[in-house]
Amino acid sequence: MTFWLAVVVFVGAFWLLQSGGMQRHLVMVTGAVVMVVVGGLGGFYTPVMALKAVQVDTLALIFGLSMISATLSKSGWFALVAGRMARYVHGNGWFVLVLFSLVTYAVSLVVNNLAAMIVILPVTLPVCRANRINPVPVVIAEIVASNLGGASTMIGDFPNMIIASVARLHFIDFIAGMMVPCLILLAVMLLYFYKFRYSLAIPGGKIASDKEMIQEIQGNGAVRWNDRLYGLGMTALLFALIGFLCANWLGWRPAWIALVVGFFLILAGEFSSEELPGAMGMEDILFFAGLFVLVGGLHAAGVLNKVSLLISGLGGQSAMGRMLVMMWLAGLFTLFLNAGPTTALFLPIAGEMSAMMAGSSSMVWWSLSLGVLAGSSGTLTGATAGAVAASAVDRYLRQHPAWARLLPDQQGLTFRAHLAHGLPIMLIFLGFSSFYLWLSGPA
Repeated sequence: MTFWLAVVVFVGAFWLLQSGGMQRHLVMVTGAVVMVVVGGLGGFYTPVMALKAVQVDTLALIFGLSMISATLSKSGWFALVAGRMARYVHGNGWFVLVLFSLVTYAVSLVVNNLAAMIVILPVTLPVCRANRINPVPVVIAEIVASNLGGASTMIGDFPNMIIASVARLHFIDFIAGMMVPCLILLAVMLLYFYKFRYSLAIPGGKIASDKEMIQEIQGNGAVRWNDRLYGLGMTALLFALIGFLCANWLGWRPAWIALVVGFFLILAGEFSSEELPGAMGMEDILFFAGLFVLVGGLHAAGVLNKVSLLISGLGGQSAMGRMLVMMWLAGLFTLFLNAGPTTALFLPIAGEMSAMMAGSSSMVWWSLSLGVLAGSSGTLTGATAGAVAASAVDRYLRQHPAWARLLPDQQGLTFRAHLAHGLPIMLIFLGFSSFYLWLSGPA
């Protein structure tokens, strides 16, 4: 009975999340409260157990890195870099896709991948419109590139922040374990889109000059420069990166470094009382706090034990087999649950597997990260950046209906349009990741 009570609460929370009737952080907080109440009545989950389920280190990382992203974004640095890229595209759709994908990947290495998409999109769409380029493949490539950049480092996306805080992995661990496969997958993704390069061009209108493109981007408010915030943001980012790199030797926890950076930027930054909650990532903090409580309820009710038994049954006695099964299952779960929830769901399972593999325990975490990465690229719901990008494209097309009528099917970034590219990319990523694990992991 407790098993099904926990499942119903968890599924109900995610049904409400997908329906869009409430803000996502409110859904998770409400679901967490319901899980604690149901768990208390059912005798399987107490408030103390719920508090212990919250990964405080993860919330600290989200707070500190959100402050860095918000400071640099407000300084205008990201948008300035992206705006200068527009000078070199010369109307070539394939060049736009490659250049913007590479920059998105690079930005996502050091800030949250969602923040990277937020600052890249206001430049991507005017450049595509000015050069008569179909924006849908370009934006999909950017979404995948942001996922790859985020998965390459400890601080690039929420799943890796969660894994780092639980597995006690450091910045250099992620560079060594995840950057190489992610760079290979980035090259594979670009080769995939090379096949569709001729579909990027659309008819109608004249190609804008470089000067006209820059004026349009600046006219959209994408470039606002603030020297002081730029200096603060870069100083905080440099301190955080050095701290993360040295944390293992100094015996520091990355969460402590993130907290120090975050509070420094609160004191020294220029955020109003209205801007500060968003800059702190408060909605994300509440979302993941509620999510951890929900997952803790599943664990207490024995649901995760069933999933663990499924992985063991399909993977057999081979450690490699179990890692591969977990990676593929994580990819499939991410299609429906989103990257962060899937990572949190599989954390206890991965932790148990890691404890049994003393010599290759980090490979368990890489398999989870690679599975979530693949799934987050499969659909618009797989990664939060996908939904944000779709909304941005829709808004821009409503502002420019003449351009919208030139696009194939006269549609923007729909669920089906993303799925047409995202699902093949997901399967390709899982295939390459399986080969990578087979070469690197235990027997």
